[in-house]
Amino acid sequence: MHDFSQLAGADQEAIGKTLLTLLKAFDERDAEPLLGVYSDDADWVNAFGTVKRGRDDIVEYLRGLFRDENFNRGELAGPPETSFRVLTPQVVLVSAHLRVKGQGLVGGATLDRDNFSLRALQRQDDGSWLIVSEMFSDANTETTYQH
Repeated sequence: MHDFSQLAGADQEAIGKTLLTLLKAFDERDAEPLLGVYSDDADWVNAFGTVKRGRDDIVEYLRGLFRDENFNRGELAGPPETSFRVLTPQVVLVSAHLRVKGQGLVGGATLDRDNFSLRALQRQDDGSWLIVSEMFSDANTETTYQH
C-alpha cells in the first residue's frame, strides 16, 4: 500500500484532522492545539537548525515563536502544496511546500521564504494520527552544484 486513497476512511480523516489542526494553529498563532498534534517523543527541526525533542519542548518553542514580531510579519502567499506517501498502514509521510512573504529578520529586513517540510505521522492505538517527526528546510538561492 503506497497510495493515500487506499488507507481506511477513518485514517484519512484522522490524518486530515491532525494536519488541519496544525495549519490552523500556525495561522492563528495559537500553540495550545498543537499539544494534540505531536507525539510525546516527537522530534522537530526547523529551517534554521533548531532541534526540539518531545511534545512539550516543541510546543513551548512554538509558543515563543508565535509571540515573535518577525515571525508574525510573514504571510502565506497561498495554501501549502502537499503530497502523501504511505510507508505502512501505520506510518505516512507528508511533504509540504509553502511560500511565505515578508517574514521579518532581526535587524529589520524582510525575507520571502520558500519553505519545504517533511512530516512523519504515525497511527496511535486510539485511531488518531500524531506527528512523530517534522523537519523544515528553506530553499537556498546560492548554488553549490551546477549540472
